[in-house]
Amino acid sequence: MKKMLSLFLCVFMAGAALTGCSQTSTSTDGTSSGYTYADTIVWDAEYDVVVAGFGASGAVSAKTAAENGADVLIVEKMSEGEAGGNSKVAGQLFAYGNGDVEATKEYYKNLSAGKDVPEAMLDVLVEGVANMVDIWVNDFGLNEEDFVDWTGVPVIGEMSPEYPEFSGSDKIGLWTLHAGVSDSYMYQTLKQKVIDNSDKIDVWFESPAVQLIQDPVSNAIIGVKVERDGKEMNVRALNGVVLCTGGFEDNAEMVETYLGLTDYAVIGGLYNTGDGIRMAQEVGADLWHMNVYEGGFGLGGVSFYVDEGEHASQIQVLTQGVLNTGALVLVGTDGDRFLNESEVVRHGHLYENGVWHNPHYPNKMWVVYDQTQADLIAAEGAIPEQFQSTVVSADTIEELAELTGTKVDQLAATIETFNQYAASGVDEQHGREADTMRAFDGQKYYAFPVKAEILNTQGGPKRNENAEILDTDGNPIPHLYSAGEMGGITSEMYQGGTNLAECIIFGQIAGKNAAAEKDPLPEYNLAPKVESTPTKLGEVTDLNQETEIETADNEFIGTAQGMGGTLTVKVTMDGDTIANVEIVSHSESEGIADPAIEEIPAAIVENNGTEGVETVSSATVTSNAIIDAVNDALSKR
Repeated sequence: MKKMLSLFLCVFMAGAALTGCSQTSTSTDGTSSGYTYADTIVWDAEYDVVVAGFGASGAVSAKTAAENGADVLIVEKMSEGEAGGNSKVAGQLFAYGNGDVEATKEYYKNLSAGKDVPEAMLDVLVEGVANMVDIWVNDFGLNEEDFVDWTGVPVIGEMSPEYPEFSGSDKIGLWTLHAGVSDSYMYQTLKQKVIDNSDKIDVWFESPAVQLIQDPVSNAIIGVKVERDGKEMNVRALNGVVLCTGGFEDNAEMVETYLGLTDYAVIGGLYNTGDGIRMAQEVGADLWHMNVYEGGFGLGGVSFYVDEGEHASQIQVLTQGVLNTGALVLVGTDGDRFLNESEVVRHGHLYENGVWHNPHYPNKMWVVYDQTQADLIAAEGAIPEQFQSTVVSADTIEELAELTGTKVDQLAATIETFNQYAASGVDEQHGREADTMRAFDGQKYYAFPVKAEILNTQGGPKRNENAEILDTDGNPIPHLYSAGEMGGITSEMYQGGTNLAECIIFGQIAGKNAAAEKDPLPEYNLAPKVESTPTKLGEVTDLNQETEIETADNEFIGTAQGMGGTLTVKVTMDGDTIANVEIVSHSESEGIADPAIEEIPAAIVENNGTEGVETVSSATVTSNAIIDAVNDALSKR
């Protein structure tokens, strides 16, 4: 009886995150129980490593774990077409320190603006960033001759480096794996590496991880609860679980709690709802950098006023023009200005007292401008058609204040003060340059609503240099790892391309450490042992499922890479005439890709070829994939 009471107290204290108990369980007759807590659970599947999330970090973690001998399962909550997170829709640029570790470290220290960053974590990051090209070549088999350095290139070069005033910046650049941006190329490359290792990696799409399964004695993570086909499944992870679920920018409650934003739009993926953060917290994880996020690239880091759940639509991206210069101001709820409208933002950050911060956005915001500016905006077609109906106009400031809900006295004072700044050439409030200001002409007033933008959040479970997730006492939670932007190292200012570099760096570390064989779990006998018949590697997977396509003599199959993966077409010929183009299969995003899927095949048929067929501006990558696939099919005639 004393032995059973001692065991009960040990398990109770372990559940309360206390330590120091014996790891040996005994039954009432004094013999060993011979089984562990894992043996009391009915497992539906069993792998060495489970990776939650199929973005860049998930792909790298899985690839690395497989190459280190592990049987791996990736569980992804979205369909194959929607999978990829921010890594698929990002610019595909990675930060590179040109082999100079010392300069890279100095630069990234400056980015932290004096905030404490663990030295060991910083060392791991800068070593990887400094040598990122070598990593791509040596560990991923890519050809450096295909890579592109974007330093000095207009617009993108603004971020290569993003903080040229910092020491070490002369070694920092933005590179891509080929001559293209925002085309999902890096993600597709990493996805292909998973496919290449499909003998060691299974993938389950539309199968979200919902809860970590933790041994109550050792606190080790021994598996994951996964929802699949309407059922909750227990998936055993013998050696480790890697959380690669991204940030929380698509979780309005978390954004309001941690970032203080209530009216915002997302630039990147629309499915990062903080799932991994919640799961890690449930098993005792500490959090860091929860107030850090990256924003937009245009006017004040704001978006045209899109509907809830839609992607942000950026304004005057990385340039100065008719929508952030002249007689134009950005005002908040009361009618006050609150930032330098003409400053080229750095991932949503604007300069203030030596540090580039995210602005404190009001709940409601309006872009206000005059008749002369309205004429310039109209001449350039700077406001997209879908947002023109949001523009209001008035003959007086009083009327405009009523239309916008701002305070008339405050709005009038704001415009009067701005006119004085324009006349003197000195913006005493926000430091706008003289040549970007022009006094309001007084003829007529215009305004349209805007909202804040979020590209991605940086906060999440705190991790160490081994990619281990730490508890609130600073100790690693056994067998639990993370990679990617969830709990990243960025604590203040951000250099473009760092998140994708971090996906590679910590994905490799997490994958290797998760794959390593672990010590046996402690024995346990507070619940009976049960029998399981879990599925194993290769028995259930959603990846690389090929179907045979029947063709007639005049039909030809072609493939190309789209945003979501392989796109396959069937081209039917009538002599030398293209009679039909059918998209047989694809993994493109619903909604975004639909116009291209509907319009491009018909345009190719009408044109009797692909030359001269214009892409759909809102779905350029998908349009090009259809065109390339048709060309591939035609080459087989």
